[in-house]
Amino acid sequence: MNRRDVMTSVCAVGAGLAAGCDRSPAEKAESLDVLLGESVQRTSPMVAAEEFFAARLSELTEGRCRVTVKPGGELGDEQRMAEMLRTGKLAFCKTLLANLTAYDKRLGVASLPYAFDSRDQCLESLRGDFGRRCSAILAEHGLVMLGFFYAGDRNLYNRVRVIHTPADLKGLRIRVPQSILSIDMINALGATAVPLATNDIGPALRQKVVDGAENSVIFYTTEQHLTYAPYFSWTRHQYGVDVLLTGAAWLSERTAAMRDAILEAGRLAQEEEIRLWTAATEKRTAQAKQQGGRFNDVDTAAFRRALAKVISSHRTAFGDLADLLPGTG
Repeated sequence: MNRRDVMTSVCAVGAGLAAGCDRSPAEKAESLDVLLGESVQRTSPMVAAEEFFAARLSELTEGRCRVTVKPGGELGDEQRMAEMLRTGKLAFCKTLLANLTAYDKRLGVASLPYAFDSRDQCLESLRGDFGRRCSAILAEHGLVMLGFFYAGDRNLYNRVRVIHTPADLKGLRIRVPQSILSIDMINALGATAVPLATNDIGPALRQKVVDGAENSVIFYTTEQHLTYAPYFSWTRHQYGVDVLLTGAAWLSERTAAMRDAILEAGRLAQEEEIRLWTAATEKRTAQAKQQGGRFNDVDTAAFRRALAKVISSHRTAFGDLADLLPGTG
């Protein structure tokens, strides 16, 4: 969505918002102190990108909008923070796109296994029609996407053994995001899916409630899961898509100048996050290996075969939105 499309959606959401979109240019400048909620730890490049967003927004508003980033799930899990945006109790948050399926099941489409074949293919889709359609769906539910955050390829890691094929997952309890697709995916691979909020993964690994999880190497290292799950297998079964959000109602109540600054800061933060993530991936992988992480490639064809029925059964739920993904046809 371009800026005009975003603001058209914003001004259409909720009763009485039209007045908020027609403020006079001569109105008094706003001054805001607001929060940005985040579930991952401060050492993640996503938090660095959010701090970048806060700094750019302060510059663009000449210090009138001051954003404090609250990482580590301090403000609650991602579903709770998204609802806080919709009710105006929180200004900004970042969440996994698939965690928003409670509002619209189509938002889980990017989590279809092997929806993308590479990082570049994923980014091209997010910058194109697929990304614009997701933004439009979020707007229907009172949420404005300020930018997408690339969360890397997701892989399996565990505390028990090396994973080469789906057969090696038998008997393992693997944490997944709280989505039906993720649950079905892990169960189809022969493991037992355990849905948990992001900030509950570490304690669950430490207490052996779960044997492993699946996520990017950056998440794996910044959350210190290597300590409890040293076996990391490059399944690349999904490419993570997160979104930086604000609430449509809250945004529509801002002055025109403030709204423009927020949208521009979001656009800049999106590109900065991609840069930061790419730079951090190689560095984090090398560090994890030095700290005892055991990395291995897998039989990708075997994983694709095991997940073929999951892909075909779930893609119908996403309608023609699934057709915009290059890897699921």
